[in-house]
Amino acid sequence: MSKLFTPIQIGSTLIKNRIAMAPMNDFHQFFDGNDGLINQRCIDFYIERSKGEVGLIISMVFKCGEAVTQYRKNGLLIWNIITKKSQERYAELAKFVHSFGTKIFFQISAGPGRVARGDIIDEGFVPISASDNKAFFRPKVTCRAISTGEVEKIVASFGEAAKVVASAGIDGIEVHGHEGYLIDQFATSLWNRRKDKYGGDLKGRLTFSIEILKAIKENAGKDYPVIYRYGSKHFLKDTWKSTTRLDEKEVGRDLPESIELARILESAGYDGLHVDTGCYESAYWAHPPMYLPHGFSVDLTQKVKAAVKIPVIAVGKLDVPELAERIVAEGKADMVAIGRGLLAEPHWARKVREKRLDEIKPCISCHEGMYRTETIGQYLTCALNPLCGNESSLAILPAPEKKRIAIVGGGIAGMEAAIVAQMRGHEVSLYEKTGQLGGQLIPASGPDFKADIKRLLNYYRAKMEKLNLDIHFSTAVTAKMLHELSPDVVIVATGAVPVVPDIRGAGGPNVISCLDVYSGAKETGDEVVVIGGGLEGCESALFLARKGKNVTIVEMLPKLEPDIHRANRVMLLDMLEESKVRILTGRRVTEIADTVVTAVGEDKQSEKIKCHTVVLAVGMQPEKSLYQGLMGEPILTYEIGDCKRPRKILDAVWEANMVASAV
Repeated sequence: MSKLFTPIQIGSTLIKNRIAMAPMNDFHQFFDGNDGLINQRCIDFYIERSKGEVGLIISMVFKCGEAVTQYRKNGLLIWNIITKKSQERYAELAKFVHSFGTKIFFQISAGPGRVARGDIIDEGFVPISASDNKAFFRPKVTCRAISTGEVEKIVASFGEAAKVVASAGIDGIEVHGHEGYLIDQFATSLWNRRKDKYGGDLKGRLTFSIEILKAIKENAGKDYPVIYRYGSKHFLKDTWKSTTRLDEKEVGRDLPESIELARILESAGYDGLHVDTGCYESAYWAHPPMYLPHGFSVDLTQKVKAAVKIPVIAVGKLDVPELAERIVAEGKADMVAIGRGLLAEPHWARKVREKRLDEIKPCISCHEGMYRTETIGQYLTCALNPLCGNESSLAILPAPEKKRIAIVGGGIAGMEAAIVAQMRGHEVSLYEKTGQLGGQLIPASGPDFKADIKRLLNYYRAKMEKLNLDIHFSTAVTAKMLHELSPDVVIVATGAVPVVPDIRGAGGPNVISCLDVYSGAKETGDEVVVIGGGLEGCESALFLARKGKNVTIVEMLPKLEPDIHRANRVMLLDMLEESKVRILTGRRVTEIADTVVTAVGEDKQSEKIKCHTVVLAVGMQPEKSLYQGLMGEPILTYEIGDCKRPRKILDAVWEANMVASAV
């Protein structure tokens, strides 16, 4: 990994290695109140990545100021702005990360423009844009085209923000010209139809970006580093529709224009480029799910790099060490930016440098730690790393008293509990009824598009082996057995089993579970009906369709709504469409026969669907018998993971970590 750990110069700033932390947003819990002050949780979050030896941190996004729009809900700022009042906290953050040799750039945006939040628009907020575009989250609302004078006010506020952050010791600024936000709306002909100096040809549309650069340099110093983040492609096959293909005809920004954009920005004086992909309509390119391969956009970035002399940063699932090294070594980019990989493993860079690759907890691209910020407003975190965002409050500490702990179940919850308890100094014994560790991670890692789950499974198994845990395979634990062992604590992690619905014929020989599909334990015929349109049903259908099967999903709800992050959900549904999976919603299966499934719609009309195999994907039911057998007994007992209630990986890992950290 020698190339990853060579220094690089961006403008006047020397960065110790080629590893950057990509910007990831947290609009709420990293700030105190309504004044834009970053809090200790935010500082601790970045300190931990600095300890992990990342060379450059690019912060979450800040807004340049409120010169034009008041983006608020219930009087509270939605985007935190750069203010003079906040300068002391910025200086504190800079001081801490500099202690570990890390540099930090603040990402600054002009705001969302046409991608303003729908709930804010519903309260009367009128979104702005380069032209009179439709609002993304409320297409019936037309954005107000911002005036020339208002654009100039925003430019001036970038200069004011630059003066604040530079004076605080922040090492540079990244201008957020990406993902269809306001600056990108100006740069892109699809959204910019202006006739003033900020419109016209590409150079005219980049006037906004160039004036921002000049304002920053005038206020922070001509040698102050400024980089620009943008997408090499928007991946729009029409105004509102994404594509899953790299080579689809583009109606947004395409690669030739992206290369010309890079040349213009270099000539204007930008010190570096951070090249991403996608926009809100094509969210899965900007926020890649597990369905996209690692390094999917590197070849696009390489073509941009070939056109300029300033440093170019690549991004897009680059947290596989060998891939990151190869990108830099082959000259495809000057630096690699890692986002979610540094949520899962904050010490990624250090472990790579020390050649401890098997100790790197891999990101599985689930977005669950970000999904929480959208759905319930909680802080940015990671499904696999409860300490992310809780670096101080949830630190794993030595146990004050050594205890004998029995853990029943070797799935992800059981393994996480065993690892944390052993690290704290307890005497841990784990009992697994099968001959291998992994639980449902084993079948879940079967499809080719879930290779990241296989990486996670391998990580946990390697970690368990390295800790030399006391593991008892092929052992079915009973309450009587636990009484004889007499541990101080029992942690039950016995998982869940697929639900068999009350449908005539559901126990037939042509009926299998989604776990059977993933694992390849049972083959299907050519005509397959998947009952259930949740995540498991959709992924099972996709897996089978890619194997050449004719697949129909039957779902009771009016539409398919897998409970996952928007980027993951949209891509999964797009892939189902491209794989020609037939989707029947608002229908209930009433009977399964040898060659046909009967489904009834809301109109009470029945439909016969030809099939050779039926796949059940209607949920899981917890395996509670052991836990229930221990209730009321004197042994201190906890249940964790799916045996408590079938949920997601985040729930299993966090629950296990919390219990093992407390016992």
